[in-house]
Amino acid sequence: MFWFLKNDILKILDGTQGERDQLQNHPIYRNIKTINHLHLFMENHVFAVWDFMSILKSLQSQLTCTTVPWIPAGKGTPARLVNEIVMEEESDVDRYGQHVSHFEMYCHAMAQAGANTKPINHFLSELKVSSVTDALQSSDAPKPAAEFVNETFRILDGAPSHVVAAMFTFGREEVIPDMFRAIIKEMDRSLKGKLKSFIYYLDRHIGLDEDAHTPAALKMVKELCGDDERKWTEATEAARAAMKARIHFWDGILKNIET
Repeated sequence: MFWFLKNDILKILDGTQGERDQLQNHPIYRNIKTINHLHLFMENHVFAVWDFMSILKSLQSQLTCTTVPWIPAGKGTPARLVNEIVMEEESDVDRYGQHVSHFEMYCHAMAQAGANTKPINHFLSELKVSSVTDALQSSDAPKPAAEFVNETFRILDGAPSHVVAAMFTFGREEVIPDMFRAIIKEMDRSLKGKLKSFIYYLDRHIGLDEDAHTPAALKMVKELCGDDERKWTEATEAARAAMKARIHFWDGILKNIET
C-alpha cells in the first residue's frame, strides 16, 4: 500500500511502532461493556474529534490561503492533499444523506445514544469569547479530554507545517481497532438501534482514513519534509508525542470507567 514512500517515512513508522501497538491493544476497548461505559467514552472522545479538526484546519491555514484578499500559497501537492481531506472531513454525507462534518456526525450519534452533549456544546459556545484552555475549564470538560486538548494546542502553538502534518498523520482515528467496532455493534443489538449513528461514524470516518486519508497524509509529510534531515527528526518526535498523548488520553478515560 505504501510503495511510494521513502525510507524516512518508514523510519517514522518503525520509530512509532511501540506506541501504535499500545494504542491498538489498549485495554480501554475491552472494558467498554455497558451503555454507561460508552457514554463516558463518547463524552471524552468527542473533544478529540473536535481537536482532530482543529489540527486539520491549522494545517490547511499553513498550506493554503484561507484569507481575503487571496494570495497563492505556492504549496502545490500538499495544498491539494489537505484540501481533499478537509472536504470529506468537513462536509461528508451522513446516514440520512445530509452533508455534515464528521464532528457533527459524532455529536448526533452521542444524542441518539443518550450521552451528555452539554459540555461539548458549552465548550463550543465559550470558544467564541474565550481561549481554548479557559473554554475547557468553564465548560466542565472531562479531565482526560481537557488534558488531551491542552496538550495538542501546546504543541500546535507556532509549530511548522511538517510538525502539524506529522501530528495529524500519526495521531488519528485509524488506531481504533476493528474489535472495538464489533463490541459496539453487539451492544447496539440490545439497545434497539440507538448506536446506529455511532456505528456509521466509526465505519465512515475510520474507513476513509484507511482507504484514502492515510496515504494522502503520508504523502503530505513526505512532501513537507523533503530532504531535510532536521524536519524528519522533528516529524518523528511530533508523531511519537501525538501517540503518547492519545495513550495518556485512553488511560484517563479507562480510569474513569473503572471508577
